[in-house]
Amino acid sequence: MESERMEEQREALCSLLNKKGFIVHDYHRERGISLREKTKDRRIQKTRKLLHEALISLILKKDYKSITIQEIIDRANVGRSTFYTHFQDKDDLLISEMDGLRDILRTAQMKTPVASGKSYERVIGFSSMMFEHAYEYRHVYKALIGSQAGAVVLQHIPDMLVDLIRDESKVEFEKKRRKDSEIPFELFVHFIASAFVSVMSWWLYHKNPLPPKTINAIFRALVIPSLAANFD
Repeated sequence: MESERMEEQREALCSLLNKKGFIVHDYHRERGISLREKTKDRRIQKTRKLLHEALISLILKKDYKSITIQEIIDRANVGRSTFYTHFQDKDDLLISEMDGLRDILRTAQMKTPVASGKSYERVIGFSSMMFEHAYEYRHVYKALIGSQAGAVVLQHIPDMLVDLIRDESKVEFEKKRRKDSEIPFELFVHFIASAFVSVMSWWLYHKNPLPPKTINAIFRALVIPSLAANFD
């Protein structure tokens, strides 16, 4: 009771001083709000993770088209209203993880070490991380191929890669492109993205895919000459 009374008196004093023109920062209250926001963020992240894991586990067991929202929320142990607070439908849930993957790939792209004078190699700096991700979830990718979900994911991945390549190569293309190059910028971007998707698809179709580092080295060997031809 004593602590509650002291808290009320402190809040009353802060309110009075603020009305008098004094800006009083209520540290404890601000800290409490900050902690509540962090707790809320963690709760949201946990809920989204549970829903995504539930969907993936179902994809590995049955056809994506037959999966219902009820099955997803039952497996994740969350309510229907909670699901629709975060996602519009199961397609939205399926591709939601791509936003996080996009950030991971962009960070990898930015941190890619490159040799002097070969900064254009950073354009494909996402490749190693993307192969690692695809390898980790290869069973999911294989389950998606040929399904309704596969069309959703396989369309989203190229779009994501195009954005990454476009953002990173724009400056390179404008400043360091060979003067005799007549390749349109958008064609260049889509060529690199398509090349990656083609290599990844070929790789995942194999029963025993090569290690991520090996297939990444192959991809780089195929694409870097094209980069060098346009930027050297």
